[in-house]
Amino acid sequence: MPGQAPRSTLASIMYSIRAQHRELLDTELSGRLTTTEALRAVSQSFALAEADGITRAVCDVRGVERGPGNLLLVAAAFASRYQRGMRVALVSRPEQFGLVQRFARYTGGRAGVGVFVTPEAAADWLDSEDVAPRLSSGELRHLRDLARQWSRMSPGLVEDEGRRSGAA
Repeated sequence: MPGQAPRSTLASIMYSIRAQHRELLDTELSGRLTTTEALRAVSQSFALAEADGITRAVCDVRGVERGPGNLLLVAAAFASRYQRGMRVALVSRPEQFGLVQRFARYTGGRAGVGVFVTPEAAADWLDSEDVAPRLSSGELRHLRDLARQWSRMSPGLVEDEGRRSGAA
């Protein structure tokens, strides 16, 4: 319509995912992030990482203004795709730190998921050999149960833990 300023196409982008030199996955989330968009970002990030054999990732959430509404569901989706040996650095603003730290704990990848307030600190951790303590077996069981519940709601997106390990 004449007289109206053109809408920025970037305003609607809630996440971007880039593979850097097939060594590092760089994901940025921004705006008002819905649970659906967050789940899509998790799924696409892990798919790209798995396809390229990438085991290190940075997820920058400093641009998120609000959301996702169901953080546990997003953490369960993350937990269902997370593989031992992966390292994921979550970068947040200081005021988001507690929430992002809680998300990291919910994912079950404590040994390979870190929370930082600067990209530089995240990069240093990804390049280091430091590994955080692992989750207890009770915490892991709880997260697997959440992942199974989510997979029943969205068939085909989450692989059952028993099938991956070969358990009967």
